[in-house]
Amino acid sequence: MDYSGINAKISAMRGNLLTRADYESLCGLDSVERVGMKLREYPAYQKFMAGMEGAELHRDMIEQKILLSLSDDFIHIYRFIPSFNIRKYLYAFFLSYEINVIKLLLCMVYDERDIEYSVPELNLLIGEELHLDVAKLKNAKTVAEFIENLRGTGLYSMLSDSNAAEGSLFEMETQMDLYYYMNLWKRQKQDLDSDNRRLMEKIKGTEVDLRNIMCVCRLKKYYRLNDSRIYAYLIPANHKLKRSQLMKMAGCADMEALAAEIARSPYGAAFSNPDSSSLGGSNLGGSNLGGSSLGNLEKCYYREMMKSYDRAAAARPRSLAHTVRYVFYKELELRNLISLLEGVRYRLSPREIMLYLNLPKETEARQWSSG
Repeated sequence: MDYSGINAKISAMRGNLLTRADYESLCGLDSVERVGMKLREYPAYQKFMAGMEGAELHRDMIEQKILLSLSDDFIHIYRFIPSFNIRKYLYAFFLSYEINVIKLLLCMVYDERDIEYSVPELNLLIGEELHLDVAKLKNAKTVAEFIENLRGTGLYSMLSDSNAAEGSLFEMETQMDLYYYMNLWKRQKQDLDSDNRRLMEKIKGTEVDLRNIMCVCRLKKYYRLNDSRIYAYLIPANHKLKRSQLMKMAGCADMEALAAEIARSPYGAAFSNPDSSSLGGSNLGGSNLGGSSLGNLEKCYYREMMKSYDRAAAARPRSLAHTVRYVFYKELELRNLISLLEGVRYRLSPREIMLYLNLPKETEARQWSSG
């Protein structure tokens, strides 16, 4: 496949990503409503925010509307790819976003809230490949009914074949994440040529390693699970992190021992990144792992993933690297905007809000713009 066309398309789309100056401007606004009004000025969000006024410009509604922009971007990318196999893989890659939307809908049902998306909006957010009747999802009143409406998909199989549906929302979400990675690994082997397969196994393998480490941290910190229970929540794949190392982490007696085990792993440097010190000090320094620095783990995760995508795009321009990097950065932008809205809602200072955002360093931003 010739990647010159899709890379040119991605370069044009990249121009609509928010800059650091854009974030600083949004952080300086004094209400969620004003943030919503400002977002209408940006090309990526203009058509989805158009027509929203006054009471509609509340946090939940703005979050729902901006999510539509990534689905719209993906449709443009998908239609620009001539290779059928590459299309199949990209859909599997993008499925994590659609699963996150399904999680959001499930959470609304779980909390007995109405799903405010219209059916056309849900059809944009959840692609045709899942073959879901989104009207039924929208109208589900119970968790059991919602899961039944997933019948015919791998998600339904994961939820119905386990005890997840009878457990917590966390357990159901974990089963959906497992489905995503198991499906992606299968698609990488079936649909990608050897060069792209190695590329994506490295990127997504790094993601799996980091997510598994964070999962162990959270399960030990918040749920105090023993090692046998933790194993069930881990993604069954890896890149640099050996399974034996992960098992040692799961078996640690306390957070101090876990911090030491992570420091000895291939990702020790990633999780002791000094860039996160502004949010609570060294991530793995002594008892910090057991305290506020768990939030820093996510910042370190995004910093390491930015490096992974940037390195891949720089080293392999004639591959999928630029395309998947764009999708990653756009999804990260949406996460940043949701954090920003929350910060404005609780009247944090612009500086405080900026500390919670995951933005590339200036050197990485230059590399991104010159990709």
